[in-house]
Formats: sequence, C-alpha cells, structure tokens
Amino acid sequence: MQRSSPRRARALARSADPYDLYERSVQDPPRDVAFVDRWFRRYRGRTPLHLREDFCGTAALCAAWVRSDGRRTAEGIDLCPEALAAGRRRHLEPLPASARARVRLVAGDVRTVHRRAVDVTCALNFSYCALHERRDLVRYFRRVRRGLADDGIFVLDVLGGRDAMIDNEERHDHGAFVYVWEQTSFDPLTHRMKAAIHFEFPDGSRIHRAFAYDWRLWTVPELCDALVDAGFARVHRLWERTGRDGEFTGSLYEPKGAVSNEDLWWTYLIAEA
Repeated sequence: MQRSSPRRARALARSADPYDLYERSVQDPPRDVAFVDRWFRRYRGRTPLHLREDFCGTAALCAAWVRSDGRRTAEGIDLCPEALAAGRRRHLEPLPASARARVRLVAGDVRTVHRRAVDVTCALNFSYCALHERRDLVRYFRRVRRGLADDGIFVLDVLGGRDAMIDNEERHDHGAFVYVWEQTSFDPLTHRMKAAIHFEFPDGSRIHRAFAYDWRLWTVPELCDALVDAGFARVHRLWERTGRDGEFTGSLYEPKGAVSNEDLWWTYLIAEA
C-alpha cells in the first residue's frame, strides 16, 4: 500500500486515519474470505487453511482469515513498514492471543521473500500492477507458484473497461467522508497509469493524495499468459453476471464464451498450481 506525503490538513482531515478511510472505502475482508473459501472448495473440494496475502498493506484480510476458523493461519507481506505497523495496531492487537499467534507479517519484497507452502495466495486491489515489466511480473508469479501447496491456488483481481483507460474522477459519499479516486494519466502505448485517492470531509478539509499509484494496467490475456509461463497448470477467468437492467449483480461465474466489454469492470483470475 503506497502512501504519499499529504499536504498540511486541518480539522477533520488532520485527525483522520487514512488507513481506516481506505479500508472503509475499498475493502471488505469478510467478503474476500467467503469468496476465497467458496472458489477453493469448488476447485479443490476441501477447506483452505493457510493463506498468504501479498502486498498486504494493513493485513485486514489476514486478520479476517484467522478469525473465520480456529485452524487457519495467515501470512502478510508488504514493503511498507508504516502500513504493516498500522495493520498490527488496527487488526492484530484486537485479536485474541490464540488468533494473533496464527498471523505472521513480513516486511519484504513479495518476489524474494522465502515462505512456507500455503493453500491460497492473494494479490488483491490490483497491487501487482506496481510491477511494470513482464519479466518482473513472471518472476513474481513464479515465486507465488513455488510458495503454494500442490493443490494451492492463486487469486488476483483485475481492473478493466473503457473508463480505466482515460483520465477520470469517481466520488463515493460515505457520510462521514467522501472517497475520491482520481486517475490523472494513461499511456495507451505502455498501459502505464497514474492515480491517487483523496478524502474529503464535511468541514471542507481534505487529505490530498492520501495514497498514490503508478501502475501498469495489465490485461486479462497478458496475465493469463504470464501465469502459464510461470508454471501454473490452469487459469480460470471469472466474470460478473448482469441482470435484466444490464447492471452487474455481484454474482461471479466462469464464462465459456465471449463477454461484452463495459465502461468499467472488476473481476478475478484464479490460477491452479
């Protein structure tokens, strides 16, 4: 999770915790746990117990994972000491000691850290897009593959659609604050994009560039090819169903044929070891 240096804030913005605001805006760890559990059972026919959260930030998923089952363990890896410290404070310290003992956080590069074999590795919130070169992406995927159990899976989400390739701003009102996603550039020749998250408050104060991103927007075919080259046996491409009104329903399936592009979409790939 990449933090930028905020401008001098006042009032509500000064007292707010950017990590708390981020989690409330874009994360839903219990939902992610249920998603991973459901699809692992579908492909492997058993309960997943050991999870690794790459690019874990505050490790909210790790905490939700061990809370969901007393047998489960979790490992979170991130380069940012500030995010890991926030995660320990926000998510690990409130856990019972028995659950806290089943979580391990590591400050390091996901491409080089040596780790135990796990059932599931997740790279969510498009975090792998910080890897701009294919060789680095494949190197990372190979490390993921080596760190999985024989029947392990790798889960990553993918962002796409026409609006993901243009400068734009999205605003979501959460009552106590407004979440602002601002995409400031996109290069169609390299798929490099830059974006930032801001938070605005009712008193007029603002946390400007609370989080900043320099990503390569990888496409589904590029990711699938890289996963196969990294040694994964099979890659499942999921898609979200639409209702009669044409709106996404939140229900995911594995399409057998072509799907229609949308202005903006967010889906998942599941790679089998």
